[in-house]
Amino acid sequence: MTTENDTESGPSFPECPTCGEAVVVTVVSEPAVGTASPCGCRVIPSALEFDE
Repeated sequence: MTTENDTESGPSFPECPTCGEAVVVTVVSEPAVGTASPCGCRVIPSALEFDE
């Protein structure tokens, strides 16, 4: 069960630059080609880097 307080203090995931959904994992198949999950969009892996 997730409460409002849990989501505020939980981890923050980067947004997919293509569709805007949260990206949990990226599968990199080449240095400049990756697939974001769970949305499935093709992304450049460096586009998902963010400061913590």
